[in-house]
Amino acid sequence: MRSTDSGATWSSAIVGIDGAWVVRFDPQQAMTAYAGTQTAGLYKSLDEGKTWTSQSQGLNNMDVRSLAFGTGLVLAGTAQGVYYSSDAASSWHALGLDPQSIAAVGVLPNASGFTLFAGIDNGPVGAAFLMKSEGLAGSWGVVKGTFPADAVVATLAVASAPSGGTDPPVLAGTSQGLFRSDDRGVTWNALAGLPSTDFNIALFNPANPDQIYVGSDGDQGNGGVFRSLDRGASWSTFGAGLPAKPRVTALALQLLNPAQVVAATWNPTDGSAGAYRIEDPAATVAGVTPTAGPSGSGRASAAPRATAPTPAPVRRSSGSPAYATYAVALAVLVGLGGVILARRWRMRREDTRIYRP
Repeated sequence: MRSTDSGATWSSAIVGIDGAWVVRFDPQQAMTAYAGTQTAGLYKSLDEGKTWTSQSQGLNNMDVRSLAFGTGLVLAGTAQGVYYSSDAASSWHALGLDPQSIAAVGVLPNASGFTLFAGIDNGPVGAAFLMKSEGLAGSWGVVKGTFPADAVVATLAVASAPSGGTDPPVLAGTSQGLFRSDDRGVTWNALAGLPSTDFNIALFNPANPDQIYVGSDGDQGNGGVFRSLDRGASWSTFGAGLPAKPRVTALALQLLNPAQVVAATWNPTDGSAGAYRIEDPAATVAGVTPTAGPSGSGRASAAPRATAPTPAPVRRSSGSPAYATYAVALAVLVGLGGVILARRWRMRREDTRIYRP
């Protein structure tokens, strides 16, 4: 779906495609967007999502589930491995991890190129679910150390700049909570102050990497949107007017003044999906002074505080989600320049061997 008015109205984005696992704007090209679909490969738009063309040459798997970007690089996670493109998706090259299902990918620049991350969401208990590779050689290694070996990885986010360290931080949303690394994935720390649930969406504010938004579609009523203004040291619930026990499946941050957050939710009881817009005057926007500064407290509360504004319902729709098997709700595309969008497909609840609530 695509909106050009901050979510007030919506229209179908890609003719003939019912839904997409992931939709992302290229951070280096404000007008360019990419969409990964379940069966039709990758699509690309050069006009903020108005028109789309298929860009799947070289992909051996058409189930594109995750996307990430580096300078001159597009990284794609599919149902069978990782692919990269160095020519703006005109052609794709296999990068290994076949036949793993890749739910998340991340690109972290370094002095000689890129550090790549891949999150896996299938495999036996105790298998490695977070992988790391230096450069494009496809030499993947298991991330060990302080990262839990049996944490299924659903989302990865890399900040646009350092935040309290020498390298941009990396977030990993998993079936065992939210983890952060400030040393290029060598060590990871679980972020406190959040409910005990899985996290399937994570966003850094590109104008201020200290500000983080995360989403959860948790089964135990712990789902929702959560925000930190201090690098993840403390958290608050965001959007007190979201549906009860919300299962959040997509987030978009639109850097207007004030900033707008669009959250997509899904109700497993009646199959309905909805989108909500939330103003965030505390978010940093380039050239604008936030009306509420970051919290001065570094103490993470045991339970998030409901201090954010109440969201206004944008548009509600009913019916089965696009991919009911995986409990996917709504693919959100906010068709305005400067929008950062995250999209993630639901963990496979029926496979209790690989998911632990």
